[in-house]
Amino acid sequence: MVIARVNGYKILHIEYQAELQSVLEKMHLEQPNSEVKKRAIEQLIDGFLLLQQAKQYNIEISVDEIDQRLLEFTMNYDSEEEFQEYLSSHNIDLNKLREKIKNEFSIRNYVKTNFSPAVNIPNSQLEEVYLENKEAFVTQKMVKASHILIKGTDEESLLKVKKIRAMINSPEDFIREAESCSDCPSSCQCGDLGYFTRGKMVKDFEDLAFSLQINEISQPVKTQFGYHIIMVTDHRKSKTASFEEVKEALKKRLQQIDSELQLIRHLKELRANAEIEIYHELL
Repeated sequence: MVIARVNGYKILHIEYQAELQSVLEKMHLEQPNSEVKKRAIEQLIDGFLLLQQAKQYNIEISVDEIDQRLLEFTMNYDSEEEFQEYLSSHNIDLNKLREKIKNEFSIRNYVKTNFSPAVNIPNSQLEEVYLENKEAFVTQKMVKASHILIKGTDEESLLKVKKIRAMINSPEDFIREAESCSDCPSSCQCGDLGYFTRGKMVKDFEDLAFSLQINEISQPVKTQFGYHIIMVTDHRKSKTASFEEVKEALKKRLQQIDSELQLIRHLKELRANAEIEIYHELL
């Protein structure tokens, strides 16, 4: 069944279903809505238009490149049966998958060759963008904390964590107990959880951690994971990152945006000059 035509090429329902499934997976959805359907057919059309252009450039893709990508792809699956299930669910066989990989390489190389980002962006332009969007460079308040975890929320677990807490009178004591008694894999790092902002940990743990001073050791706190003893080892205040701190990252992002805008303009031009017909009632 044909669901769209692009410059005479027939986009079949089976192709559309495979693309639809891919979009669903990327968007973490179970059922397609109008946005998913639109994105799937638009991506198929854009892909075909770019592939047409790539073929005009005679971009060579080696068998070795395809084999390597296919190997990397199959390694994402735990077994041959799981890989075959993927092929079946996307209505493709191995030959079609190899062709799909070749087409993706062709499009990628075509885009990379013709829409490279601006090489140089003046510091004055970077600084202007930085100043106009300064609020985007504000870092959140953070704490660095270590913990001792005793799994379980029963009376036995509570008695065990209280006994451990009674043996801790200093950061050195905490480190010793974290290494020997904690049920968390972080015990290998003396209980170190690194830096985190609000919203990254369960609320009771987080509220207590953010209330502690550096090297202050908490009393046991209960969460769904068990009982924790927390020691905060550092604070980082909220601050606005300086221009020098973000300059390189900002430059890379603006270069990426420049490349994306070039490609969007190119696709609009290709679409304007293409014969496109979509049978929306079949989507």
